[in-house]
Amino acid sequence: MKKNLWKYTLILLSASVVLVFLAAFSLQDDQLHLVFCDVGQGDAILIYQKSTQILVDGGPDSKVINCLSAHMPFWDREIEVVVSSHAESDHFIGFLNVVDRYQVDNFVYSGVGKESKGWEELSRKVKVRGIKQDILQKGGEIKFGDIQIFVLWPTQELVAGILQDPNSKVMGATTKESLNEYSLVLKLAYNDFTSLLTGDIEPPEEDIVAGVISGPISILKVPHHGSKNGLDTELLNATSPSLAVISVGSKNQFGHPHFETLSMLERNNIRVMRTDKDGEVEIVTDGRKWNVFK
Repeated sequence: MKKNLWKYTLILLSASVVLVFLAAFSLQDDQLHLVFCDVGQGDAILIYQKSTQILVDGGPDSKVINCLSAHMPFWDREIEVVVSSHAESDHFIGFLNVVDRYQVDNFVYSGVGKESKGWEELSRKVKVRGIKQDILQKGGEIKFGDIQIFVLWPTQELVAGILQDPNSKVMGATTKESLNEYSLVLKLAYNDFTSLLTGDIEPPEEDIVAGVISGPISILKVPHHGSKNGLDTELLNATSPSLAVISVGSKNQFGHPHFETLSMLERNNIRVMRTDKDGEVEIVTDGRKWNVFK
C-alpha cells in the first residue's frame, strides 16, 4: 500500500511540474515588450521578446532585479545584452546585482567610463565573469531577429578625443567633463514601431541627434529624467512622439521633471507617463499597433 502511495505521489508531482512548465511557456507571446522599470531616480529599460532580453541601464540600486524577475521566466537566467548609456551611478549601479544573478552575454557601452568605486567594481565583475565587452558609437547596431537598435550618439570622433589612461582599472577612457554629453542614444525599431532611448543627453548634442532622426518616433524616453535642459523643441519636433515616458524618482532632490519640460509636452498634446506617478510603464507591440500597461 505504501509503495503504491509513493508511486502515485511521484506521478502527481511529475504531472504538476509538467503543468507548471506548460503554463509558464504559454505565458510567452510573440510580441515585443518595452518596459520602463520603476527604479526611482534613475533609468532601467528592459526590451524583450520571448527569451531574448536587452537591458538598457540598471538604475541606482538593486530595484532593477524586481523588474527583471517580474518579466523574465524563472528558468531563464540569461540576458543577451546589457547596455550602459553612460557611467553615472543612477544608470549603472543596478548592474552590480544583475551580473551576480544572471548570465550576461554582452556588455555594451560608448567607450567612456568614470573613475569611481562603482564603475571600477562593475569593470572588475565584467572582467571576472568573462562578459564580452562591445564599444558602440554612432553607426553601431544591435540586432536580434526583427529587433534592431541603432546607435545615434556619441560619435567616434567625440570619444576618440578623450585620452585613455593605460593604468586605469575601469572600462573605457575617463573624463572630468560631464558624462551626459557622451550618453548612448539608441533608436529601437521593431517593424513599424520605434522608440528613442536618450540617456541623459542634453543640448547641443541633443540637437545634433534631432538632425539625424528620420520620421516620427512612437515612444520617446524623455532625456535626463525630464530636467529643465533635458528636452528641447528641436528633438521634440524631430520625433513627434505619441507617448513620452519620464523615468524619475518621487520627490527627488533635483525637482525632476521640470515644469518647463512638462509644459512643452502639454503644449504639443503629447501623452506623458512618469514612473514616479504611474510606476512601471510597459509597452507591448506586434510591430504595428502598440498598447500601454502600467
